Parts: sequence; C-alpha cells; structure tokens
Amino acid sequence: MPFSAIFEYTQIINVPLTIEYFYEGEKMEDPATFFENNPGVFELFFPSPEEILDMINKKALYFQTHKLVISEFGFHLIHL
Repeated sequence: MPFSAIFEYTQIINVPLTIEYFYEGEKMEDPATFFENNPGVFELFFPSPEEILDMINKKALYFQTHKLVISEFGFHLIHL
C-alpha cells in the first residue's frame, strides 16, 4: 500500500484526525512531498502502512484528546 493511500484513507473517515510525521527528529510540514522526493524512506524506516492504518483506527477513539505522531521510531499518542 503506498503512502498516498494512507492519506486517502484518513480523508474518508468522518472523525477529524491530527497526524504529524517526524523524521530524524524534525517535523515534516509536507509529508506527501517529502516521501515523493525521497522514495524508499517511507518503506525502509517507517512502520508498515497496515500498522499505520491500525493505529489511525485506534486514534479515532481518542481524536478529541490526542494527536497521533508517526516517526521512524513508531507511534506516539500525544495529549492535546
């Protein structure tokens, strides 16, 4: 599953999600462009798309109180 499919998936959920992507300690302001310009980084360093979709589904339960942060080190639910 390509990275763009994760973006598409989050758009069809009726629950607003706050998802931030970090790489090497830096927040990505435009993750789609970053991964497009750096092919292979997403597949090599980040959790699998299936794991990310699973975490998004879990995050949907906490959308009012937490944001989901995804990095090459895994997932973090951050209290808003």
